[in-house]
Amino acid sequence: MIASASPRPLAMNIPWRPLVLIGLVAGAYHYSLLTLARGLTLQTPLAYVALAPVIAVALAWFRMSQAPPANPTQLRLDFVLGRVLGVLLIGLALVLALLVPLSIRFWLYRIDLLSLPIFVAGTIALLYGARRLWSLWFPVAFLLLAWPAPYLPLVGDWLMAFTDATVAIVTALSHLLPIATAGSEGVFTLNHAGAPFVLAVGSACAGVNSLVGFFLVGTALAYVVRGSLLAKVAWLVAGLIIVWGFNILRIEAIFVFGTLFGPRAALDVLHPIAGLIVFNIGVLLMLVMTPRFGLSFVAQPHAGGAERAAISASAYRRFSMPTLTLLIGVLLMATINSGYSRYEVLADSLGQPTVLAFSPANATITNWNYALLGTYQQGQQFYGQNSTWDRYIYQSTSEASLQATTPIYVDVIATDDPNALAAYGVESCYRFHGYFIQSQSDVSLGTGLQGHLIDYTNPKGPLDWSAIWWEWPYLDGSKTKYERVVIFIQGGPDAALSGAADVAPPAKDERFDGTDDFLLTMGRLLVARQLSAVAGS
Repeated sequence: MIASASPRPLAMNIPWRPLVLIGLVAGAYHYSLLTLARGLTLQTPLAYVALAPVIAVALAWFRMSQAPPANPTQLRLDFVLGRVLGVLLIGLALVLALLVPLSIRFWLYRIDLLSLPIFVAGTIALLYGARRLWSLWFPVAFLLLAWPAPYLPLVGDWLMAFTDATVAIVTALSHLLPIATAGSEGVFTLNHAGAPFVLAVGSACAGVNSLVGFFLVGTALAYVVRGSLLAKVAWLVAGLIIVWGFNILRIEAIFVFGTLFGPRAALDVLHPIAGLIVFNIGVLLMLVMTPRFGLSFVAQPHAGGAERAAISASAYRRFSMPTLTLLIGVLLMATINSGYSRYEVLADSLGQPTVLAFSPANATITNWNYALLGTYQQGQQFYGQNSTWDRYIYQSTSEASLQATTPIYVDVIATDDPNALAAYGVESCYRFHGYFIQSQSDVSLGTGLQGHLIDYTNPKGPLDWSAIWWEWPYLDGSKTKYERVVIFIQGGPDAALSGAADVAPPAKDERFDGTDDFLLTMGRLLVARQLSAVAGS
């Protein structure tokens, strides 16, 4: 009589190693993932990119269930190669993460999320080996869809065009359904209990977020179904059209709800959840319709799971150094990731700038006067035909706590090409004109914004000049543009400057110490006033 094998304890059936891996990655990128999750509650075009990590985990589970058992004779070479790849990939992810604080443009493009799939790939290689990383290349690459940068056209001109198309359809329906009266610029008039009120269909209601979400789902579906490429594309296109149609129905439902129960009920009760409801209905409908497009889901195998687990467990017991290396990488990445919170004053969690264009009307200093000195066209040959260059003069009064006996000038250069700002930097401009650089240093202007101090001499005078400048992205309507703000002063060492804090690093030429303190104090004050004015508005 053959004795039956005793059942495995429940704890042995839990996939501890993948869960630990997911936990380590989540800990390393805790702030980045948190900002993505917060976006799910917002009516923004990129709200559903937060689904990408969740879908990637599901795809990895699916791929692992399809993987054949590992060959024990290949494990050692596989894990040695995995160690090398893991260290290199995790090191590359750390380097990218460290580059983020160098410029606000890195946060705008969310380089932290670009480094996420690289870090995950390194983690898999380190713990599971090179072969397993290769088998999971698609789920790892799917994490790139959480990176907002490729979607930037959707939040620019495409978003406006898409919003106009949605408004046009809703306007046409308003002529057929006597619920709302169409006005100008997407404004519709409704009535509740005889009292008229208006609702506006803006970019947040255009349905771009649902289309992005369905694109993520459709891309994942293409990985887990069998069928021709043409059938998969047809399914995806049909789903995008249906999801957009459901979004139109969502707007009409909000109109009906507002007519029956009032504007507060429509905006505070139905509007926040209606988008998620119709999105899920659209996805479920398209999943049901999958066979109609000649697609079929891949069957899940049931054999070989215990064998794969046994081989994996026996192999991992022999390797402790990769685990230690991974823990060090996780701690370093988690520390770096925590520091990204200071950038959210300048850009939201999806990488969109929250700053408006610099304006002296916002960036005021108590008991200081300002005026526009002029606008210069010669900068267009460097910064683009759409660029602008304005110069303002700031002068303190006798009642000001921060005072200067000489005028302070502020140059504001705006362009839609960030590479132009990088190509024509302030320092290179001064060197080109033959100015002698006395000292320069990087300084913090607060809110994660980095400024640059420079002191230089014009040998033709000779005249001493000092400047502080920074760059940041800002919103011009729905378009992202970039701005360089330069505050400069002539003859700082000979001017009477008072009220400044001792905040600047020591200059190489101590004659400029007081000037640098003054410029940094003024720069921090203007940045704080600009941001507080924008937040207040």
